[in-house]
Amino acid sequence: MAEVLVVCEGQTEREFCRTVIAPYLATRGIHFAGTLAGKAFKKRPGIGTWQLYRKEMLRHAARRGRHVGVMVDYYGMPLSWPGRENAPEQAIDNRGSYVEGMLREDLPELSGRFHPCVAFHEFESLLFVDHAATALSLSIAEGCEDEKIVARRNAELVKIKDRVLGHVERINDSYQTKPSKRIEDLFTAYDKSFGGIQAALDAGLPKLRAGCPWLDRWLKSLESLGSEDDDGNVTITVQSDNT
Repeated sequence: MAEVLVVCEGQTEREFCRTVIAPYLATRGIHFAGTLAGKAFKKRPGIGTWQLYRKEMLRHAARRGRHVGVMVDYYGMPLSWPGRENAPEQAIDNRGSYVEGMLREDLPELSGRFHPCVAFHEFESLLFVDHAATALSLSIAEGCEDEKIVARRNAELVKIKDRVLGHVERINDSYQTKPSKRIEDLFTAYDKSFGGIQAALDAGLPKLRAGCPWLDRWLKSLESLGSEDDDGNVTITVQSDNT
């Protein structure tokens, strides 16, 4: 059975891999886990250098048969990453996949064992896919179950999503209007590592991948590695990220 270790941009992305993606891939016979790039990197936010990520993935891939991946967002990616500087020349919906292709080209050593994931915007763009689930989940996380307040927050999320014609990956990315800032404006006690992950869980992976092409594209790549026996049974292994 396939084993995949993904180097994630930050703690939230790693938790998303562990909590939302790993249980699903386990049903496909895939051992899946997330980790961070370098011990020092764990103490500072943002995306590090490509050289750091590249080195980490080659190290993790040294284990025979292991597949590796990277999960980062296009918005926060340094221009020094392969393909990032020229990506704006591509159609907006193709920029993430373009960078993914350039990352693969820069890691020929891994051939078919490298599965990059470049989300167009930050994690919070996922929370606009199922606005009703997000409004309820994040309100409960704040200790608020007032139906009128939840409905008002849901209506605000709908307005934001409607302005981009339902394409959550196109939500404006300036500092004041980026996805995380919009969520924080509505939910003042927002904690992405807890409330954000729970909201994603409540929405469910099928809805998330239907609303975010980058996620669906990545999952299809990973699903191709899975296998089941004739009875549909799989072996599930819990893997630590301290590898």
